[in-house]
Amino acid sequence: MRLSQVFVRCQELAPLIEESCAVDELRQFTALMAKTPVEPCQLLLWKAVRASAQHFAERAGIAIESWPDQAVRPCFGGQQPYVDYYPAVLAKLDALEACRSASVYAFADYAPLGSDPWMARTELPSVSNIDGLLPLKFHRSMQAHRGNDLRFVPPPAPAVLADIWEKLKGMITHTAKWLPQESFSKKAAFARLRALMGDYEEARGRARSAGEFNSLWSARVFHRLGFRLPLVSLSELLARDELLPSIAETLAVFIKRNELFIESINEALRFDSGGDLNFSSKAPGHLPLALADPQSGVRRLLRLKRNGADYLLVSTKGTEEVFNVGRADAGTLEELLRGLVGRWSLDVFTPLFLFRLGIAGIINGRGSIRYSLVLGHVMQRLFGERHAPNLLCSCSPKLSGPFVDAVCRAHGQLPGSLRSREPTLIARLLSSDEARIREEISTSWRDGEQE
Repeated sequence: MRLSQVFVRCQELAPLIEESCAVDELRQFTALMAKTPVEPCQLLLWKAVRASAQHFAERAGIAIESWPDQAVRPCFGGQQPYVDYYPAVLAKLDALEACRSASVYAFADYAPLGSDPWMARTELPSVSNIDGLLPLKFHRSMQAHRGNDLRFVPPPAPAVLADIWEKLKGMITHTAKWLPQESFSKKAAFARLRALMGDYEEARGRARSAGEFNSLWSARVFHRLGFRLPLVSLSELLARDELLPSIAETLAVFIKRNELFIESINEALRFDSGGDLNFSSKAPGHLPLALADPQSGVRRLLRLKRNGADYLLVSTKGTEEVFNVGRADAGTLEELLRGLVGRWSLDVFTPLFLFRLGIAGIINGRGSIRYSLVLGHVMQRLFGERHAPNLLCSCSPKLSGPFVDAVCRAHGQLPGSLRSREPTLIARLLSSDEARIREEISTSWRDGEQE
């Protein structure tokens, strides 16, 4: 996929695209990565990544890989953990492995439930449903946990997974009635279903929260697809003892130079007359820091206020909490974050913290590449530093496969409910083997580079 396909007004946004170091070709990205300086902090960062990934692999119950002890110019990709995925998400993992650099993929396991439907549900093409879509819900009462930090949402109940199992069995059975046996094997589909549900059940048994459930299931499936790069929980990685001093130091800049931070966001948005960036302006006092409510688990932003010479960090809703961080020196902020481990998290400006930790390149999808144009300007204005090389990696393959074919046969054509949709990972896992799926993922985004 090209930058011009994401940004309709590429010329208008050209200064921000250049400032964010955004490119849409792997070769150009790796060349830019090769030119970035090697920083001493990268060795410390990679040591933390490796240790965090080993712990995460143990939690997920997957084989621990022999990642190098030391690495330079590490590359990053990641997003919220889902219960199902479009190919575009998996393309980022494929690109991370293809860039031939030390790479890590992180699950932002602290996002608020409901901010993205894929954290709790998915829809599959199914001839057993009148409209051609089978909804799968992984939480019976979304309203009870809406807005909660994923670390404060319980994993799906056994009865929920049992219901999903029955629905998928029915989907397979009805599909087999509409297709010849040579084009769809019911027996093979049931075997794949058992493997899929085995990973869900294993993740549920190991998880302490919905954030862990989604992440652990994802890790197990990614491993089955042949991805071998380090996978980590972003909340755990950022809270590691060796990385917290840098996190606190960067946060101190956002606090002490808050007016410039807000000004730089608004400066970037002035380039965007058509809403290509999908980024809202921020009010004075906005901070890239959120905190889960100690009682409800609701994820709430912290805002900056002043009390004389002191800086105050104040919750924006729910249980009011006020943290006086004095002159906001890095040591005070580090102590605060240590005391709030398991509750604090960063927001969309997370990549800036990662760059200052030593991340030398980032893989972004269709959504995150939009944000990166704002982040690049903030990075330059707030820190006087350049955004890391930034690769747009995405794809949008056409909906296909036996479940779609069965729906088309039943309706005589592709129903409106399925038009403009893309294939999902669950549907692929039930109808194809892992090697073929991985090949499809790789081909999808690489073909997009040739457009």
